[in-house]
Amino acid sequence: MSTSTNGVLLSSYVHSPQFASDNEGATSSASPQRRVILARPGAGKSTLAARLADELGVTLLSTGTLLREEVEASSDMGQQIVDALGRGDLVDDGLVISMIGPRLEVAASGGYLLDGFPRNLVQLAAFDAVVTSHAQPQVVLSLEVSSDVCRDRLLARAAREGRSDDSPSVIEHGLAAFEQNLVPVLERYEKRALLIRVDGEDRPDVVARRALLQLGFR
Repeated sequence: MSTSTNGVLLSSYVHSPQFASDNEGATSSASPQRRVILARPGAGKSTLAARLADELGVTLLSTGTLLREEVEASSDMGQQIVDALGRGDLVDDGLVISMIGPRLEVAASGGYLLDGFPRNLVQLAAFDAVVTSHAQPQVVLSLEVSSDVCRDRLLARAAREGRSDDSPSVIEHGLAAFEQNLVPVLERYEKRALLIRVDGEDRPDVVARRALLQLGFR
């Protein structure tokens, strides 16, 4: 497997609660809800995704967990992922899509929240081609946090946790990749009338409440 800027950064995790038929008033529709959440590195996307999945009673799928499993298994693929992460590069599109597609098909019947995918137009085209219409997202959330705020958050996390993927050069690489690769994806979803922009420059609980309100939940 080769790494390139047409791939997925190793980040976040997966959370899969039991599907709920009655979700304590969190949902305003009886039909399964299928959503994607996208954002700059450091925006707090994974924190928000976990909160929303709990509130909505849907499966949270993360590309990061699938890739991390390979790293933890010490496979050849896992080593390539580690190397890409250390450089701030992205992991091969084909691999990620092959892992995500079948899981979305399974999760679609009960609803899902897909964290951090697709991240570029190549991935979006493959996503459209591979995932059947009944499993395609109904809403795409863009968590809006400025580059300056994201940079400050990531530098603070680096000082706190000592993460190699939070070095200044890797941070700048990731923020530049967002502008180059993910912004066109957001524009494409906006043209499809699927995009909802959520202000993410606040406390996590406030952002989560704001997102739920914008999704139509009270």
